[in-house]
Amino acid sequence: MTQDLPYALTVALQPTRQAWQQAAGAALAGTGLSVTLATPVLLVSRMGDGISQQALAEKIGVHPAALVRTLDQAEQAQLLERRVAPGNRRQRAIYLLPEGQRVAAEMERSLRALRTELLGDVPPEDLETAVRVLQTLEERARRLAEGE
Repeated sequence: MTQDLPYALTVALQPTRQAWQQAAGAALAGTGLSVTLATPVLLVSRMGDGISQQALAEKIGVHPAALVRTLDQAEQAQLLERRVAPGNRRQRAIYLLPEGQRVAAEMERSLRALRTELLGDVPPEDLETAVRVLQTLEERARRLAEGE
């Protein structure tokens, strides 16, 4: 059975990710934003104003060009704005606008409640182990993918 645990863990990743995204989407439905639009707003809120468009795309896991349309929509909704990055006129830095800050705070409250609902009865030691295992898997997979 122990030999099957790595397989069971890796096979569980994709359906767990999908289930989390569906639950998060339902939790965020009250904001009126799609998960696609909510993601950059949340990440700019968490990472801080002035993050480069390139860094945001990397964090989301998309090509920077794929993020342009979403950022256009977020700007039209008055959630964020792109400005010329200090010291590099070719780069764009992203800043939350007041409505984006308000919506990000609302989304964080909704996601906190969802995490409590889903994981509130899981012992902290189990959560610590899960986080450690997932971080180890991510780190090793990235290194392997990069050819190290």
